[in-house]
Amino acid sequence: MLTPNTVKQRAAKIWQRGDLHHAYLEKSSVFPLSIALPSLTAKRLLNEYSEVQQSIRLLRRDSEQQGYKIHYKAIQHRQLGEQKIPYTLEFSQQQDFLAYLGKKTEFKQFQSLVEQTLVQHRCFFTWLVRYPFKLMQYADVWRQLLSVCDYFLAHPQPDCYLRELDIPLIDSKFIEQHKAILNELLPQILPDSSYHVEITGLQHAGFERRYGLRYEQPLVRLRILDSRLAIHGLTDISLPLQAFKQLDIAAKTVFIVENKISLLTFPQYTDALVIFGSGYAVNLLQQARCLQDRKLYYWGDLDADGFAILAQARQYYPQIHSLMMDRETLVHCTDLMGEDSSGSELKTLSSLNSEEQQLYQQLQQSSLRLEQERIPFSYVEQCLAELKQ
Repeated sequence: MLTPNTVKQRAAKIWQRGDLHHAYLEKSSVFPLSIALPSLTAKRLLNEYSEVQQSIRLLRRDSEQQGYKIHYKAIQHRQLGEQKIPYTLEFSQQQDFLAYLGKKTEFKQFQSLVEQTLVQHRCFFTWLVRYPFKLMQYADVWRQLLSVCDYFLAHPQPDCYLRELDIPLIDSKFIEQHKAILNELLPQILPDSSYHVEITGLQHAGFERRYGLRYEQPLVRLRILDSRLAIHGLTDISLPLQAFKQLDIAAKTVFIVENKISLLTFPQYTDALVIFGSGYAVNLLQQARCLQDRKLYYWGDLDADGFAILAQARQYYPQIHSLMMDRETLVHCTDLMGEDSSGSELKTLSSLNSEEQQLYQQLQQSSLRLEQERIPFSYVEQCLAELKQ
């Protein structure tokens, strides 16, 4: 029916589309603003004549109160004769439209924030046109967000912790809580040379890495398997990721294992060390000096995830071999296999060789897995002994 509620819904859609916001930013206007009304069929007009007339009266009364005009069109009806039916409404002035939706205060705040923002930084214009409602989502803290942007513009890649940033009226918790929106705003104002454009996500301290801040780095745990390579007598070491990447130890062979118990129980091995890869976090090990030009082995669970991690590791180290992730191990430990309930998607992993690919697909289709800690320790020792030959 043609009711005041119909008008309100259609006006609200125009507001939610951001037409007024875009017009303000582009110094144009959408007024006079027309809103089309649903058409009436001749059959409905005849069958619901009283209801239609009542709706028209309510619409006329609402227009007088709310300041919009109704435009009518005359139609000829075979039984009813000429009828004047509303077909469009018109708000001639912006203030009437805003008052009708109860948005005068909100839009005034939007205008004020836009002017303040563009006076300080014209470079935000394109972002504001694209996301006008995000400005209002953060209206209460917008000035603080601009202060953070100003700081990074003046002090690019500050090489300190968030806690050490000296921004008036801004504490580190504020930045922690607003990393997502700041990650949208900062690229609008910073030159590409002032941040790491290639880092986009916020996971793994992405914000800190992108904008040159210090952060609590993941610890990499490793065991030196040859006592002759011990560092000041230490063979079981945990160190920050960046320190690990700079570690240059004279090991000729490096093993990467998926589970911590495999790290702790890995047998002694000449000129070698073993690293806890921690599942998919193995990608953190890229560009490590102690992995360059070494003989590398990855030992993961014999399941879909294990092969996916192996394929991931090969993206950084193409020379890496799989260890105890073959059909021979599977046959030897058939009675020790369990069910794989991860439900990971079957796909082709291009970094696997043909034998690994076949085994990966077999395990995926059968929903079976062999966890590495289930493999008998004597078998592990046997496989490592064969590597030395």
